[in-house]
Amino acid sequence: MESAQLLDILGNENRRKILHLLASRPCYMSEIAERLDVGAKAILGHLLLLEQAGLIEANVDDQRRKYFHITDNLRLEVFVSPYSFEVETTTISVTTGAPLHHVKAHQAITGLKALYGEIQGMLEHRQRILLEYQDIQAGITEAMGESMDAIEDAAQDGVEAEILYALLKGPLGKRALSMQLGLPEYVLEEYLERMVKKELIKEVSNNYSIG
Repeated sequence: MESAQLLDILGNENRRKILHLLASRPCYMSEIAERLDVGAKAILGHLLLLEQAGLIEANVDDQRRKYFHITDNLRLEVFVSPYSFEVETTTISVTTGAPLHHVKAHQAITGLKALYGEIQGMLEHRQRILLEYQDIQAGITEAMGESMDAIEDAAQDGVEAEILYALLKGPLGKRALSMQLGLPEYVLEEYLERMVKKELIKEVSNNYSIG
């Protein structure tokens, strides 16, 4: 599913509450409706939408009652800076949720302390990675700022600046540039020819890149 669609789906508070509830354990629809104090019909609509998006799955227990659980680990990132707006999703498949059943207390507690230690270690490792990621993003933003300054110095007008900025992320053909910038190809052609002559960009195999 497109990142924009996921943002729309997760924009609803009740759907976020459902995911928060299912993050602790699988639940029946009646449980979800009771916990959230929302009508069963409305909850069913939210569950169907989340299921269609692939965020949750439904299974049937031994008594043929349907329960829901989260399907995958999904990371949705929205990065906004003075030079970019990007939305990315990363999915890591996990095993399906375990059927709801009761286990003896001593079975549940066995190894719990060791598991807790493993979880804490992984959470700390994730935090270190996130801090490194933030440093990388800060570096990207700084480099993009310097690139934009260079583009403003080199470009003759706004269209040339937009072309250079688009090509900053990699080579593009005329059609791709046209679609990305929202300009007709015949309009772009004049700019591209002029920029090639000025050696601002180069053309190789019908693709343009920064020269």
